[in-house]
Amino acid sequence: MAGSSKILTKDQVLFKAGDNSDGMYLIRKGELVVYLEQDGKQVMLATIPAGGMIGEMALFDGSPRSASVKATQPSEVTLISTDEFNKLMKQIPKWFVGLMTALSTRLRQTNDRLKKLEGIAVVKGMPFQSVIRILNVLVLLWAKDGEKDGKDVVLQKGIAEKTLVGLFNEDAEKVKILFDVLAREKIISTRTDSYKNVVIVCQNRAILGQLATFIANFIATKPAKPYLSDTILSMLRVLERMTAAAPYDTSNVSIQDLIKEGKRDGLNTASWEQEIKLLDKTGSEDVKVVKTSSGLGLRTNKKDITNFVRYHSAIALLFKSNLS
Repeated sequence: MAGSSKILTKDQVLFKAGDNSDGMYLIRKGELVVYLEQDGKQVMLATIPAGGMIGEMALFDGSPRSASVKATQPSEVTLISTDEFNKLMKQIPKWFVGLMTALSTRLRQTNDRLKKLEGIAVVKGMPFQSVIRILNVLVLLWAKDGEKDGKDVVLQKGIAEKTLVGLFNEDAEKVKILFDVLAREKIISTRTDSYKNVVIVCQNRAILGQLATFIANFIATKPAKPYLSDTILSMLRVLERMTAAAPYDTSNVSIQDLIKEGKRDGLNTASWEQEIKLLDKTGSEDVKVVKTSSGLGLRTNKKDITNFVRYHSAIALLFKSNLS
């Protein structure tokens, strides 16, 4: 497809957010960066190297540019105008054009949601508000910038870190610690892709949103401490193991049985009988304090207990890492 070429100098802007679209650009040489302007500074969203394309969404929906683009070094781009593209589209089935238009619209909606989250203020005095916001933005970044790598959809770690630091003026070290905590709890993992980029892998990115909701719901119960103690977490891990070995999906485990199993593991169970009552104040349906034939106990099921323990363990690590 023919197109007109344009040479860009370093830091020269190709187009700005809100500009009318004139088509799509193919990057022949150099490198471009996609960014948003917020409070007088530029928030970098993605870097597009030679061989990539930019502005393709507008070809399908005709909407104004959703972000700004500039060159990071001397670059050459080729414009594929809307008119040229429409001529090509006449040779393609209408159902395919409709599909691409729908996908373009969804991506723009994701961009809009990301912009709205940029303006969410941290509620003073409420624990983990920054963490909750970052987790929700990570879900959106995965939808926006996630790339197929084998069987997984991955997110470049560098892009995620730059975006989070830029959006929230967060300390880069704190963002790194957050990723380390998520990796320790096996919510995410990292690896190097075929292009030598460090990428974040999440088998189910919805789990990040679920964790954010879980933290918010837990904090809403106004617990005495914004995390469960190591003692309670030890008891819950014993409960998780006993539930996994039980013949039924749902189990009622008495505190006496929990203590007996805990002692076999060499755990200090002296306060378990008192601390079990604190779980009744979490407001969770995943693990409930119930009466058994021999006194208090816990009811849970194989489906819910694993994430309940994982999420509370993550909350405790976040608090101890000063990310609350």
